Amino acid sequence: MEPLEQLRLRIASFPGYDGDLDRRRSDEFVRSYLGEALAELSPRCGKLPSELQARLDRLLLRVGFSAPKAFAAHNSGLGIPSSTLDGEIAAEDVATIELADQARSMTADSLSGYLDEVTAALDRRDAVMRAAATQS
Repeated sequence: MEPLEQLRLRIASFPGYDGDLDRRRSDEFVRSYLGEALAELSPRCGKLPSELQARLDRLLLRVGFSAPKAFAAHNSGLGIPSSTLDGEIAAEDVATIELADQARSMTADSLSGYLDEVTAALDRRDAVMRAAATQS
């Protein structure tokens, strides 16, 4: 199944990447999906060590807003091949959604490694958006 199809199965009304508004909404949907999963970690895992809670809080803030440099280029979409948008970017979005779904199985003991994975996934996602914009 293609990444865009997977996203549309997992997130109701996922708009895709055709226009500026669709790209903006798709970015928000993916970040919100991850943000909701992250927000449930602290109550489920109980009181976390301050360093771990601070890392979680930083990630929640990060997914609450689009990455200005990555998204500005992504949002313009001028000349970005649709195969890049529906392929590479959608694949990173699927990976982000799958990682969000793993949050349900996290415990306080496994949380540090999971937060490392989330950070790396968001970094890859931002990099793919920036790279797509330079292909135009």
